Amino acid sequence: METIKRSTRKSGHSIITTLPPDVLTKLNIQVGDKVEFILNNDRVEIRKAAEENRSQAVSTDFLAMVQESMAEYDEALRNLVER
Repeated sequence: METIKRSTRKSGHSIITTLPPDVLTKLNIQVGDKVEFILNNDRVEIRKAAEENRSQAVSTDFLAMVQESMAEYDEALRNLVER
């Protein structure tokens, strides 16, 4: 097990730190990626957040309603496109 130390600094109302290159590589973290902090008693685990699956972000009820509406108004929508 390797220990890497980093300093903290204030940025606005937050206290921030940096992630060392070895950690970025190990976790495959790129600029803009989200990370998760898992709090477990006196320990904190940092990991790359799973990418959101857009299909799971929308409820199946909503998707069914959209499909039903599209089927109901299909001809009208096609006529609008042809104008």
